[in-house]
Amino acid sequence: MKYSSDHSLLPTHHALDWADFGLTLRVLGIAAVVTGALVWPVATLPHDGIGRHQPQPDAGLQQLDAAIPALAPFLAQFDTHRFFEDRDALTVAYYDLQEGLDDATRPSPYEADILLGLAALHLSHRMLPEAQSFLDAVPDVAHPRHQGDVKLSTQQLGRRAALVAAVKGFDTTPPPTLEEWPDAPLFKALHLIGSGAHDAAAPYLADALMILDEYPPALIDGTLLHLFKAAVESGRWDVARNLATRMEGRKNSTQDAGYRYLLGRAASAAGDPVAAFDNYAVAAEAQDIWAQRARLALIDLGRSTGTLTPTDARQLLMQTRTLWTGGPLGLETLKRLAALELSARDKMAALTVLADISRLHPDTPEAEAASVQTSALIDAIYQRGFAGDMPMADFFTAHRRILHDFRFHTGFDAYAEQFAEHLADYGASGLAAMEFASIRTRMDRRADELARDPQSDAAEITALLRTRDRVRLKHAAALFDGGQLAEAERLLERLNAAPDSDLRDQYNLLQAKLFAATQRPDDVLRTQMAEPTAEYLRLRAEAAFALGEWARAHASYEALLRQAGQHVQMHDRINLLLSAHRSGDQARAREVIRSFPDLEEHLAALAEGLTAEFPDVLPLRDDAARQRIQSADIALQQLQAAGGGGIP
Repeated sequence: MKYSSDHSLLPTHHALDWADFGLTLRVLGIAAVVTGALVWPVATLPHDGIGRHQPQPDAGLQQLDAAIPALAPFLAQFDTHRFFEDRDALTVAYYDLQEGLDDATRPSPYEADILLGLAALHLSHRMLPEAQSFLDAVPDVAHPRHQGDVKLSTQQLGRRAALVAAVKGFDTTPPPTLEEWPDAPLFKALHLIGSGAHDAAAPYLADALMILDEYPPALIDGTLLHLFKAAVESGRWDVARNLATRMEGRKNSTQDAGYRYLLGRAASAAGDPVAAFDNYAVAAEAQDIWAQRARLALIDLGRSTGTLTPTDARQLLMQTRTLWTGGPLGLETLKRLAALELSARDKMAALTVLADISRLHPDTPEAEAASVQTSALIDAIYQRGFAGDMPMADFFTAHRRILHDFRFHTGFDAYAEQFAEHLADYGASGLAAMEFASIRTRMDRRADELARDPQSDAAEITALLRTRDRVRLKHAAALFDGGQLAEAERLLERLNAAPDSDLRDQYNLLQAKLFAATQRPDDVLRTQMAEPTAEYLRLRAEAAFALGEWARAHASYEALLRQAGQHVQMHDRINLLLSAHRSGDQARAREVIRSFPDLEEHLAALAEGLTAEFPDVLPLRDDAARQRIQSADIALQQLQAAGGGGIP
């Protein structure tokens, strides 16, 4: 089933049809109905609620004030089919009267009568704003204070008060304050119905219907459905049967969907799901608010009777949400859809619906609950991804979808930073750099907002700037790992001086790596770490070695050996040996050789030959000197090659 552009329900071969749902109900034999019947008979309305909500005696109604009359006689003077004629006659009379009156006392009592008549005429046709405009022209004055003020009679004041209360009452605005007014029960009921208090309205429904029966058709047609709804929702089945009989005989297409929906509600309350389905299905074909209520009721009915699978219910809700996105009904649609997605453990689909709840219905309890659920779902998704329980491609897709809807959600940037680190560890340094750049953009925007706000907390600004420095440093590291050395260097140049040694050390380490990668050993040696790491010590030692500063290289390799111990790498051992030898510390060079028992035999022999001592008393012949120098060179070259570097 799918909804067409005109909100009708069209069966297709690829979607669920309401008819399939109805057939399932019939096949299961949940209730026996005449095949094809779409209207639940009025005579079968439930009886168990009769007399449950009898109205209490109203003391005000026992002492009616004749000055506030019932409206029906006043409204009955106008013919339903002669609106324009009546309006023109009253308007002409009003202007004719104005020509012969003194401007000092306007409107006169005579003009007030005509204005009240015009208000009553428009009210009788349910033209509420127009009626109110005429009432506003009639001052509520019983005792003038100044000369020239208009004085209205008690009868005029009573008519005006009744008309004002009726205009407001049909608009379900503030409750009526005229306790002794004969028509008050009708408007009390309408006010309570408008506020959703159907049980509280129940005691007034019977009297309200009797009062409404005397009103013009336009007022009756627009009100019966509200009374019927209150009767059904409150279980006043006696009043509901009476109202259903009246509505069945009236031809008002604008009320048909509501009438059928409420018949479905009554059928459901009576335990007849098939009749409920039939009426809901008819109502769902309309395009108004009642149709949307009917669509949701159909889905609820299918779920409660087990005739609609979660998959089919989800499909129907997805179709239904496109037809009605605003107001309480739009929210109800999203709540049902979110519950289905959560029950199906589809976290990403649930997040999408929760995002719509927060976006379309802010400042509601549902939005607050959606935010809590969103935080839990986001945490679950990221923890699963970080633990390696999700393929990297799926994790990346989930992150991008979360980023689209929740990038401003509390705590998201912390997950995004951890995700970028995860990408870097995975080897996707380019993607990691892009993620860090995105985080920095959001932080820059937030920092600018705080800087412009005079009420900003200094501690919050300081914390944000430190976090931004940390992210910028990680961004530069990702660029470096991806071979984007120039971009990494430009980013480091803009990095603020870090306020703590930890960030400062990370900054200096990355700078040293960058200088080493760009063949700048002098710059490497100008960096400094408060707590140097093995990686940093190696960078300094290699820079000194490359510059031929043997004593400095020797000292740095010794520091590296003290920190790394026996885990020092082979080429570091050989460079330590060479730097010790070239700095003139032959004794240390021999110690280095003996301290590495795993040094291969031929390399050990070469190293021993390099550091061997010869007596100075015997003169060397030229060929012997040249041979000794040549042997030393060969040993150096072989050792250097074993260490992975070139001889400087």
